[in-house]
Amino acid sequence: MIAAALLLGLCAQAPAATPGAEDGLVLRRIEVETAPIFSDEEETRNPLRRLANWTHWTTRESVPLREIWKAPGDRVDASFAAELERNLRATGLFAEVVVTLRPVEGSEGECDLVVRTRDRLSISGGASGSFVGDVASGGVALSESNLGGTGDRLSFSYRENDLGESRGGVSYRDRYLFGTWTTASFDVGRTDDGDFYGARLDRPLRYLADDVSWSASARYAAADADYFALDENVAEAAFEDTTVSAAYSVRAGERFDAWSRGLRIDHTDRVFGRVTGPAAGAIRAPGDTRSTYVAATLGRAAIRRFDEVTGIDTLRFVEDVELSTRATLELGATLRDEDGRGSEAQPTAALSLTDRRALGQNAYLSAAVDARARAYAGEAVGWSLGGRVTAFETSLPGQTLGATAFYLQAEEDQGLPVQLTLGEGGGLRGYPRRQLTGSRIAGINLEDRIDPELSLGKIDFGAAVFFDVGWASDAGEGFGRPFTAAGAGLRIGSNEVLGRRVLRLDVSFPLDDVAGESLDPLISFTLGQTFEL
Repeated sequence: MIAAALLLGLCAQAPAATPGAEDGLVLRRIEVETAPIFSDEEETRNPLRRLANWTHWTTRESVPLREIWKAPGDRVDASFAAELERNLRATGLFAEVVVTLRPVEGSEGECDLVVRTRDRLSISGGASGSFVGDVASGGVALSESNLGGTGDRLSFSYRENDLGESRGGVSYRDRYLFGTWTTASFDVGRTDDGDFYGARLDRPLRYLADDVSWSASARYAAADADYFALDENVAEAAFEDTTVSAAYSVRAGERFDAWSRGLRIDHTDRVFGRVTGPAAGAIRAPGDTRSTYVAATLGRAAIRRFDEVTGIDTLRFVEDVELSTRATLELGATLRDEDGRGSEAQPTAALSLTDRRALGQNAYLSAAVDARARAYAGEAVGWSLGGRVTAFETSLPGQTLGATAFYLQAEEDQGLPVQLTLGEGGGLRGYPRRQLTGSRIAGINLEDRIDPELSLGKIDFGAAVFFDVGWASDAGEGFGRPFTAAGAGLRIGSNEVLGRRVLRLDVSFPLDDVAGESLDPLISFTLGQTFEL
């Protein structure tokens, strides 16, 4: 009841539908024009651009057409054009998207829908490498994310690091299965822990007023749960999972103010192997377990508006920021059957809350909370609680000030014990990625992202200076002293090559000893910001 009241309270101030949503002009015709990565003039100035176009399939006009939910004869307005433009950017296929409504000459009530797109580079291949913290990794990969210009993705990859961890596989995603709004994805491969393979069908909500979504998936994976002490692997618990899942949801309400309700079912068979390593005696492996989770879901989405911004998570790429409050509540039960213990019906609940808003014209704030609990005989036997608050200030010329604070805690009394890790790549730069461990972690990241408006051709450059602090401990121990780090880095972006992704090169300096030992500076070279709005 408390969770349901919180869900209703957070969304009580949901805005009404956008005024004039049923007004607008009658759509007469749809025009779509897709363009390659570089124009003929740009090709002439640089042979590498000609090579990029030559190795790229220009997106077929049928791809943007499939994203359009209106047909000639329907009424359209500016909010429809803006939403379609956002949706096309979200596909990740395009460096630029422009959607306009063009009035028809001689007619006061008709318009044409004009869609213009320009592609981003979709093929990548060859050898690659990264250095995150003190872990070097490398591999080979070949992928095409716009196969034949259809928006489908095919990829082959193999990657290995100096810890002996490896992963190789093949994956395929069909964006529009049989020309429908259903997406199909398949993958198969092998890791150092064992084989994996899976398939998924997904029919997501394609636009704000879309009313039905569903998914179905099946997966098998052999894996290890790894346990660490000061970045050293001290125990491994082997297991094999076979999982099937299905979900169905119906949406009702206005475009910017909607409820959803649905059903979710997950079933997992987990077979456990041996626990190995010097600390194996401290890890309890349960008996082979079969669990079925069934839950009713209730959701609320209250959208205030969308902002188009640059320079927060990206450099030049337009980022669509949804200013909204969203909440999802799951209430159900888990039927758990463990060898040697028998069957148990366990009430299960989950709550997810997110809020993103603008603070004036130059600042953004986002907050998220995610909680899950499973009980038996009146006591919690498994639970997790996580939260994050992130803020950005963009009023300073050529700079974006960012800050985030996060917390995560998890406990499991019946399955394998939970160990959370904190380090480079996980919220605390400057320390090996699994240097700090515990059942709860927390951290703060401060960052000044600097844009000198420096470009080399179609490549944009930025910089950053940062300060991180983190804590990790087990429950009941208190957080103890914080660990801090500072550093600086380079940011590289390109609408045509990277889309909304940013290439990040950081040099970070740990400011505290760990177990009486001082640590060397660390270098990280990877895709993606440390934290995003």
